[in-house]
Amino acid sequence: MLVVDGVEMLDVREAAELAHRTPETVRRWVWSGRITARKAGNRLLLAKTEVLAAIETSAPHADRSALTLRAWTDLAAAQSSRGRRGASARDLVLDDRAARSDSDARR
Repeated sequence: MLVVDGVEMLDVREAAELAHRTPETVRRWVWSGRITARKAGNRLLLAKTEVLAAIETSAPHADRSALTLRAWTDLAAAQSSRGRRGASARDLVLDDRAARSDSDARR
């Protein structure tokens, strides 16, 4: 761990260990803008507070209702019977992600 301008910084490997994720996942968080990073030579340095915040937002929530495949197909059938013709599995996945994002944003 390194301190830069009074901020505890972690390299990608340390952040991955802290988050219980792979270094590649941490790099993806940086590339997607979820976490900001500084370059120090050939290393990426991340603020420990930002890594902890990313861990908190990516942790699975216990109250999230996971649909079984059967429940998901029942939902698809109900939506198609309500005039939602042409809905593919892709549409259902995108709708599910949007609903989860909305519920996460309200927290």
